[in-house]
Amino acid sequence: MALLKEECSVSELMEARWNLYQLLHWLFSAPLDSRSIDSFNQFGNVESLGELGRGGLLLKEFFTSPADLLAERVEFSRLFIGPGSLPAPPWESFYTSSEQNLFDEAMYKVREHYHGEDLIYEKENNEPDDHLLLEIEFMLHLISQSTKQSDQHQIAHYLKKQNEFLMQHLGNWVKQFGEMLAESTESKLYSGAAYLAADFITSDMQYVKELMEGMADD
Repeated sequence: MALLKEECSVSELMEARWNLYQLLHWLFSAPLDSRSIDSFNQFGNVESLGELGRGGLLLKEFFTSPADLLAERVEFSRLFIGPGSLPAPPWESFYTSSEQNLFDEAMYKVREHYHGEDLIYEKENNEPDDHLLLEIEFMLHLISQSTKQSDQHQIAHYLKKQNEFLMQHLGNWVKQFGEMLAESTESKLYSGAAYLAADFITSDMQYVKELMEGMADD
């Protein structure tokens, strides 16, 4: 599935990728209110959501005709806060550890990636570092760093970091998370966000690999 257009330049592709990761971060970070939805409808490209596969189509339906926002707020709490067990826990370790433990080996390896960029989670050792939002924030950081570089070797360096993080971490569990989340809700907003996360990030792993190969051939 083509979530990004092949004819884009590298800089345009980086910007498009950053925008999609930022969209995912926004959708998962907090319940949406009427002001943020109005702003997205005014300044975002709602029509283009329909080009982003099954998740984008559901999101387009939601933003075209928003549902009861109070019900969406309640659903956000049920899916991501609790009380009770979460239907699709948003931590990598849950999906990659043999006993679905948090604070497992994968989390410490994620932390090493953060520290490699001189980034430290403000709640380190109190809350897991491998939450979906934190891993998306790290991808935003790496993409932003790559766009600031003029030297091809530095651009390649940050592409390699993105590739490693996607292959070893975010891309290694987000599809299972997204499918579980989508199956756990009737909300077009959150099932759309879940499918978009699963499909886009899985696709992005291939795009980054192709970008690296293209730069190596130049």
